[in-house]
Amino acid sequence: METLLVVSLMIYITGFVLWVAGCVAARRASGASSGSSALSDRLNRLSLLVVIAALIVHTVLIGLRTYYSARLPVAAVGETLLFYSWCVIVASLFVVLRYRERVTGLVTIPIGIIALAIGLSRWSPPKTLPLILRTVWFEIHVIASFAGYALFSLAFAGALLYLIRSFGSSGGPEGGSGSAETSLGVARTGVVWGFFLFSASMFSGAVWGYLAWGTYWMWEPKILWSFIVWFWFAGTMHAWYVRSWKGRTLAILTILGFVVVGFTYLGVGLLMKSSHSF
Repeated sequence: METLLVVSLMIYITGFVLWVAGCVAARRASGASSGSSALSDRLNRLSLLVVIAALIVHTVLIGLRTYYSARLPVAAVGETLLFYSWCVIVASLFVVLRYRERVTGLVTIPIGIIALAIGLSRWSPPKTLPLILRTVWFEIHVIASFAGYALFSLAFAGALLYLIRSFGSSGGPEGGSGSAETSLGVARTGVVWGFFLFSASMFSGAVWGYLAWGTYWMWEPKILWSFIVWFWFAGTMHAWYVRSWKGRTLAILTILGFVVVGFTYLGVGLLMKSSHSF
């Protein structure tokens, strides 16, 4: 299975190189000859096919890991990174198909590749779950959590590109070109659905905690920081939909939220003592 992981990683890297080449060619083809446009189209199609091929290998790997361990592969750090990177790539392809927006992949695909590479470094043979983890609530908790993380990553990419595009336009402090507004729409979608999944993760985690330890809540760093993530994006959605904030202010809030997510996943485990291993 480790070989499949390496193969998937190499194909992703190849696809990303072609992705970058396609985006560069498309930019140069703007207002240029039809020959340049044809080249960018070929590169874009080829890069998309290569990334889809890598995702297929990635999916087979997750399926095999599930089969041999007789459980979903979400119980160790390397396994969660495997699943998180899969979700990030799926979200990237969704944006291409839904919004016809390829530039977001310049941010999200490297995030997926880096997560997969770290997962490779933390790879270990499947292990039997301890009794305390043998419940569907644990699997729902972890799957929803990392799917939410993936969508927050997508929101981060959209917000970052919105800032870059809007500062490059003449639309004023809160303005932006049509492509900038598309990026902001991607960010909004990522926040909304990421918040929904992360809320499901919080609920299922509380149920699992009650079944495992007899309490819905414990005063420990991972749980506290998870609530900070939840309240941060709840506040972002409130500002977006109730207070009608828009533009760069919301983009900055979304980017900072992604930083909070990163600290909750990696920083808490490295810097604080917690009952959670990831």
